[in-house]
Amino acid sequence: MTIGQPAAAPACQVCGERQLREVEGFAALPRITSDCRAYPAGGSLHVCLACGGVQKIPDSKWLREIGGIYAGYEAYYQSGGDEQIVFDRATGKPRRRSDVILERLVGRGGLASRGRALDVGCGNGATLAAMSATLAGWSFSGYELGEGALPRLSRIPRFEKLHTGSLDAIGQCFDLVTLIHALEHFPEPVAALSQLRGLVGDGQLFIEVCNIDENPFDILVADHLMHFSPHALELLLERAGFGTVAVATDWVPKEISLLARAGRIDPRSAVPGAAGKAAPGEPALARMASYVAWLRAMVARAGQLEREDGPLGIFGTSIAATWLGSQLGERVSFFVDEDESRVGKKHLGRPIVRPQEVPAGANVYVALSPAIAGMIAARHAGLPCRLVAPPPLRLD
Repeated sequence: MTIGQPAAAPACQVCGERQLREVEGFAALPRITSDCRAYPAGGSLHVCLACGGVQKIPDSKWLREIGGIYAGYEAYYQSGGDEQIVFDRATGKPRRRSDVILERLVGRGGLASRGRALDVGCGNGATLAAMSATLAGWSFSGYELGEGALPRLSRIPRFEKLHTGSLDAIGQCFDLVTLIHALEHFPEPVAALSQLRGLVGDGQLFIEVCNIDENPFDILVADHLMHFSPHALELLLERAGFGTVAVATDWVPKEISLLARAGRIDPRSAVPGAAGKAAPGEPALARMASYVAWLRAMVARAGQLEREDGPLGIFGTSIAATWLGSQLGERVSFFVDEDESRVGKKHLGRPIVRPQEVPAGANVYVALSPAIAGMIAARHAGLPCRLVAPPPLRLD
């Protein structure tokens, strides 16, 4: 390259076009890590005008940031390592996320009575433990950046091996390869998926990620490179040599569940998906701008609440609640959670209580997306406290 010549614009991770546009105002927002730690402002967020893909740019600054985040990473520390509870949309009851996913995978068919599975980004083994409890005739392996979780993984029945290093070095095929909240972390997702194609072989690839169409808070996660819509995820997989077999947004709230195979899929054999038509870039850019404005309004609403009578609590102890609570600091008196594994502990130095233990007359900010906040408010309408909804989210 000639001295003084500007570097080429970064390419979109989804479609490869060089039409990324930065979302104004995002850089001023404080951020959060995926293991629920407060993180300072200063990031950038971009939308591809060609495909609508929402993403960070994996430049040297972002890579330094995620290196620091992962050096002290501790998943689900609020519950002592136990996996996050979600509300099963089929039953309306709280369950472990991996249990819900495995039940849906088995229920749709296509998994043999015996096989071998690999969980990429296995963490402390929540998904592998659910697999072991559900797939009695299968054996399991994991892939991670390091071996810190190996003692815990080794206690999982029929666990075979923890792989580290390059995905290429694994050198064997599996009947099922899963990435549960892992793909969004890869600095080069197309390259990673291309490597996985050799591990999937004639088997199946399953991916679970946040759905940016339903979860505005996901853009705040500093170590998430990608923020997927169903369309963007399918497009990325196609570029990496996979065909989508099924895609759903109703297995886990605010998440995308996608099953794929290597190679092109006959449209007649695929289950109808949730992606629909391609989302143009300009509407996606406008949507992210609306998210930024809404997140600012959420903090402003919290400032109003702290001036009102009664103690202030925040509903939840995960991404949204931690992001807001870290900004309010001493002004928060307690957190509220329906996950029994978190109740009785402390979060950001404040006690975590059950909904039924909220003090009478308290203001509890349900700091979640409006749809989820509405369901929570309806579920706990009889509590002797004030459940405060977030501001309306206007998508222009």
